[in-house]
Amino acid sequence: MDPMLEILTKVAPGTGLREAIDNIIKARTGALLVIGGEPDIDLDCQGGFVLNVPFNAAQVYELAKMDGAILLDHDLTRILRANVELVPKLGASSSETGMRHRTAERVARTRDAIVVTVSQRRSVVTLYWKQTRYVLHDLAFILTKATGALASLSRYDRLYRSGARRLTEAEIRDEVRLDDVTELLRRTLIAIQIRGEIRRYVVELGQDGHLVDLQLEEYPDLRREWQWIWMDYRAHATIPILDPEIADAAQWGPEQWTKALGYRHTPEHMDPRGFRILHAVPRLPESIIRDVIQEFGSLTRLRRATTAELDRIREVGPQRARSIWVMFHESEPWVN
Repeated sequence: MDPMLEILTKVAPGTGLREAIDNIIKARTGALLVIGGEPDIDLDCQGGFVLNVPFNAAQVYELAKMDGAILLDHDLTRILRANVELVPKLGASSSETGMRHRTAERVARTRDAIVVTVSQRRSVVTLYWKQTRYVLHDLAFILTKATGALASLSRYDRLYRSGARRLTEAEIRDEVRLDDVTELLRRTLIAIQIRGEIRRYVVELGQDGHLVDLQLEEYPDLRREWQWIWMDYRAHATIPILDPEIADAAQWGPEQWTKALGYRHTPEHMDPRGFRILHAVPRLPESIIRDVIQEFGSLTRLRRATTAELDRIREVGPQRARSIWVMFHESEPWVN
């Protein structure tokens, strides 16, 4: 699971910690909660008192009425200490202005801990983890964002499908251009990123995110399709597959895509290897797909292969050979 999603599950509606946070917001007491970081976090602690008792949302709420930080274990099963003054020993900068938030950011950057601040005046909940700062919003705001993101995902899912059809048609005519490939990669990337954004909303909504989750499942996760396109068109097999979860390639221009795929100059002609098309053949294992591609090297040669030539490849067999041949000679859109 994405580390940030795992963090959000700890504070999602329906959890004990979220119950405590909601009560702290209502009481306008503010709070500084440290999750995990033990045993190194003890080096940053001064004063307070040791509790080491089972986690209880009501007790966390009551302890927040004191000014100091509350230390919880990583699994949120125990309250370790309370009313602690945090003085980070390791050097770390902070862009925050308030003392509570500055301390939280510095601790998160120097210890393996999640730090949660609840603003006393503004009732804003902020999560700090390593270099990440994430503000929790109220459920109505998140639902609005999730609804908008679902609409965007629907649009880019349609754009991906239309782009995939156009790429297939270009492959049939043996007229694939780099623009055809990079535009489909860009659309696929955006769809993947929007899906990840919605998944985060679902986790943040907790028990209230069920309907959003059901709508999300109507759209396929395109990460495998992304890999197949990339494996089809990269210049060399040694070029690594770009990670769509972290890449900012949606804003790339033609030159950046060309370089990422391993080309020095824009190629005049592109012949895919066949990963994307072969994955459409029913019940064809990944290992056999790789053997077939290694044998023929390109989609052009693969389309001209006979069932006998396919059958000679290790573990393909006559039935699979026939299925591959049918893909190119009896299935739309490959038949002319």
